[in-house]
Amino acid sequence: MKRFLSAVAMVVAGAAMGHPAWAEQPAVAMSFGGSTIALWNDELQLMRPVIEAAGYRFLTDDPQFRVEKQVQDWQAWIAEGNVKAIMGWPINAAAMVPVTKQAEEAHVPVIGYAVAWKGVASSLLTDPEKDGEHMAAYAVTWINKTYGDKPVVVAILSDKQNDLTRLRVEGLYKAVKDGVPHATIYRVPALTREDGYTAAKQHLTAHPDTTVWLSFSNDNMKGVYKALMDSGVSKTDPKYFLAGMDVTNEDLNLIRIPDSIYRMAFAFQSRVLAKANCELLLAAAAGKPTKDIFITPDVVTAENAEKFYVGSVNH
Repeated sequence: MKRFLSAVAMVVAGAAMGHPAWAEQPAVAMSFGGSTIALWNDELQLMRPVIEAAGYRFLTDDPQFRVEKQVQDWQAWIAEGNVKAIMGWPINAAAMVPVTKQAEEAHVPVIGYAVAWKGVASSLLTDPEKDGEHMAAYAVTWINKTYGDKPVVVAILSDKQNDLTRLRVEGLYKAVKDGVPHATIYRVPALTREDGYTAAKQHLTAHPDTTVWLSFSNDNMKGVYKALMDSGVSKTDPKYFLAGMDVTNEDLNLIRIPDSIYRMAFAFQSRVLAKANCELLLAAAAGKPTKDIFITPDVVTAENAEKFYVGSVNH
């Protein structure tokens, strides 16, 4: 009998070792397209203490903009059995429908980030085309004031892999085309900082007179900024206008340079986004009904950039 009880104790101990205490704790998961977008990283940093204070493990992934990897990550979270809600920006929304259905069948609500697709409980949403038009309106005003009827060449960084970026680009393009009919406009594909740098270098070789650069994001714009600096453009050249549609502390530092060519951003504050993300995720995890939350971006200039800084990063 004693030997039997000892064997049982060993089995129990082994089982306990195979399932550490943290694995029994309920979790929520946040999935972005990759780990190279600074705004997303800021959001995750701000979200983690809120999620953990609510008693959940906070799971994240890095699919590196590969949709099959994102699907696999979600399937693994569903299979874990203790993930109470998933929120994510889909690399390809249509491709996420089947795994979203799997989550629904497992009673794991899915929340969309910036995009809504079949099966999501609710989403954090924007109006990307209108946002693009609104930011471009500031560029149009500057172009008409600075160049008048003189020729001007505009580069719009572009991406077509999802509706959010595609529609932002469409808004940017439409507003510039309508507001500056004589402008020569190029769409320059670029997603990451590295893409922005490489694309700008190549574009400037063919079109060195490009002085206005607009982007649906901010990481690729920092690549453009470095390419311009490397080509000999002054950081205060009055003929240049750079603007992107997100900001992090690094962007703010560039915008705050007196007379900077990085003149503005039309951006969502990471702290506002993180707060909304947490509200939706925690409500869904608790089994409460959720509704779409709509977020509108703010205009960021040197005059108000101070209030957009995140955390304790020196600036």
